[in-house]
Amino acid sequence: MYIIGTVGPNVKDRTILKGIIDSGVNALRFNFIHGSATEFLEFFEMAKEIKDNIEIVLDLSGNKVRVSSKFQYIYKVYDGEEIYFCGEDKYEEINKDTNKIKTKIIPLNIKNKILNEKNYEQIGIKDNTMIFNVIGKKDGLIRVVTIRGGIIRKGKGCNIKNLERKAFSLSENDKNAIRWGIKNKVDIICQSFVESKEDIEDIKLFLNKNMEGGIQPKIWAKIETLNGVNNIKTILTEADGIVIGRGDLIPETSIEDTPVYEEQIIKEVIKDKGKDIIIGTHLFNSMKSGKMPAISEVESIYNFIKIGATGFLLAGETSVGKAPVKTVEFLNKLIIKYKE
Repeated sequence: MYIIGTVGPNVKDRTILKGIIDSGVNALRFNFIHGSATEFLEFFEMAKEIKDNIEIVLDLSGNKVRVSSKFQYIYKVYDGEEIYFCGEDKYEEINKDTNKIKTKIIPLNIKNKILNEKNYEQIGIKDNTMIFNVIGKKDGLIRVVTIRGGIIRKGKGCNIKNLERKAFSLSENDKNAIRWGIKNKVDIICQSFVESKEDIEDIKLFLNKNMEGGIQPKIWAKIETLNGVNNIKTILTEADGIVIGRGDLIPETSIEDTPVYEEQIIKEVIKDKGKDIIIGTHLFNSMKSGKMPAISEVESIYNFIKIGATGFLLAGETSVGKAPVKTVEFLNKLIIKYKE
C-alpha cells in the first residue's frame, strides 16, 4: 500500500526526510505547482541516497486556476468589499491604461473569454478559506462581493464551480515538468483536474514524442471536479490509477457531496483490478497543526482501507506540518493494523 509523502520546507533537512522514509513513506510526491526543478532535484538525489528504490510521484498542475503570476500586488480584502476578477489577457489590457484601475482587480491564469463563458455563483480562493459571491459582470470583468476575506497574492489557488475546462490543453509548465520527469526517470506522473480520458491521452502523446525508449511511468488521474467524477469510467480506460484530490474536490463540489463521490469513484476503480486508488489530502489535519489525531480521521482511514483504497497521499502533513515523522508513523501503524 502506498504511503506518499509530499516534499516541502519541513523535509528539506536530511534527518527529517530519512525519518519519514524510515517510518513508512514508500513514495515521494514532487508537487510542481509549488517548487522549482532545482529544488526537486536536490530532494530527488537526497531521497535516492537514503532509499534507492523509493518511488517518485511527479504531480502536475493541470488546469488548476490560480491568481495569475502577472499580479504584482498583495491585496487584503475585507468582508463586504466589492472587487473584480478577470483573465490574464484582460488584465494586461487594463494595465496599459493605469487610469482605468480604480478598484481591486484580481487576474486569473486563464483567458478572459473562458472566464466569461458561463455565469457563476461563487469564486473561492485557497480551498474556500476566502469566498466571493458573484453579483454581476461589467466590461468583461466578474464583479463579486467578499463573503470571507483575506490576503490575495499571485499563485493562490482558486475554485470556480462548473468552469468550462474543455479548451484547456497541456500547459508549458506541465510539459517542462514532464521533461524533468523523463530525465530523472520518475515512477508516476499524476495529472491534476482530469475531466476526460483526453487529458490522459495528451500526456501519453507527449511522453511518446519525448521518451527515448525505456519504461514509461505510470499515469494517475487526479479527480477534483464533478466532471471528473461523472467521467470516471472513461478516464479509467486510459489512467493507471486514480487520486481523489479532496483538497479541491470539496470546494469544486461541496463538502456534503464529497463522501458520495468518493464512494462512487472507489467502486469504479476496484472493478478495474490492478489499478491504484489513492486518497489525497485532509487525512490528518489535526496532526498537521501539532495536535492528536481525531477519531473521525482514524475512522476515515479504516473505512477507506476496508472499501479498497491502495494508498494515501499526505500533503501539508509532511511538507509544512508540525509533526511529519509522527504523522507517517501513525498512518503506517493504522494501515498495518487495519490490513490484517
